[in-house]
Amino acid sequence: MKRTFFLALAAVVLAMPSMAQEEDWHYTQGWMPNAFYTPSASDLADMKAGPTPKDISELVAKMPAVPTVEQIYSIEAKEKAIRAIYEPYQKSLYAAMEQNAKEGMNVDRRMQAAGKKQQASNKQAMAQYQSNVDAGLMPSQQEMMALYMSGEITENMSEAQMMDVMAGHFAAKWGVSKQEYIKIINMAQKNEKQAEAYLKSNHPDLYNRLYAANVQYGDSNVHPDDPRTPAFDRISEELMKAQENLTEVINAYGNNTIYTGGVPEYTVLFQQMEKEWNNSPEAKQIEAIEEALRKRIDAWYLTLKDLKSDIPYPAWFTEERQKENALIDQWNRRWATKWLKIAQEGDKKLRPIYAHVAKLDAENEQLGKQGDSEEFHYLANKKLVTSLFGYALQVYMPVNDAISFPAIEHVETTGYTIIEK
Repeated sequence: MKRTFFLALAAVVLAMPSMAQEEDWHYTQGWMPNAFYTPSASDLADMKAGPTPKDISELVAKMPAVPTVEQIYSIEAKEKAIRAIYEPYQKSLYAAMEQNAKEGMNVDRRMQAAGKKQQASNKQAMAQYQSNVDAGLMPSQQEMMALYMSGEITENMSEAQMMDVMAGHFAAKWGVSKQEYIKIINMAQKNEKQAEAYLKSNHPDLYNRLYAANVQYGDSNVHPDDPRTPAFDRISEELMKAQENLTEVINAYGNNTIYTGGVPEYTVLFQQMEKEWNNSPEAKQIEAIEEALRKRIDAWYLTLKDLKSDIPYPAWFTEERQKENALIDQWNRRWATKWLKIAQEGDKKLRPIYAHVAKLDAENEQLGKQGDSEEFHYLANKKLVTSLFGYALQVYMPVNDAISFPAIEHVETTGYTIIEK
């Protein structure tokens, strides 16, 4: 806390009567440079952490809002908000980040295992594909390339349009009509067992050819891709885009914070506050109140019959100092509004991006439960999420900056005589 100014204390007044009269000294001088408040280490140690968020969705849901003017306009208000809301969350955030780091290492191990498995699967899938090409059951890469080169298949086509073109060229390989080819492919995409039964019943020769080409691969099939892959790919693209957006916004906002070099907005604003404080209406009124209070204390001191220490100042001293504190609050509230605007604008840009990441994480987890939980694409997305989890402190930065508002502290409202011996 700011040091207490016990003015017109009996012995001090008598010993140094010129101190209060120095032209260059002002009662309110030096208040702004000392206005930043940080809880002591013992106070912080006494504050308990909130529940540790188990995932990024919970982290976002529990992240406190940027504080209001009423939560930061005074040291007392800030202490209350920090103790009840902001420090418990920040402690839980650190715990969550530590937990996330361990999860990231675990995902790395799972991805390595999944990568080896996928490499083996890809090798087998290519061998199986070539076996079907050799049996005249599937188009070769050269044949597909020819269709692209001819312009019959383009990147802008829908899956149904591509299938129609391929059916026109390759249905003959199966010995079926174009319509039947499309019917069988669509059936296989929805229910492989049903398609197998249909082929066995309606096209036994084609079934036997397919069986002979694929029997060596056991349960593997002609279409080994995980049906969730397109959804995983979409989530991956959105996560990477979110990472780009976060980096861009964090860098832009970071130039405004009080923790970086250069001339950020907060620094400019504080310099403006420091410049305007001494000439503000509030500072001038406080100076006038205090000057009158000094004279009143001096007169009161002369009425004392028993000269000793620790005689409390009269009630009117408290009343006048309370007026000073009301003026301090008035100043703090006015400038807190301007200070919060910077934090609010940063938070308004950062929080929605992080909320979208949380939504994508939930989608990825839901997909992961619909099949192999060690599937590479699922784990790759999970790794991206653990990486984005590490941005939490930067996303929380506007809230921390808002709490750092330099609120001028209240003056003491009581005083006592001090007699030096």
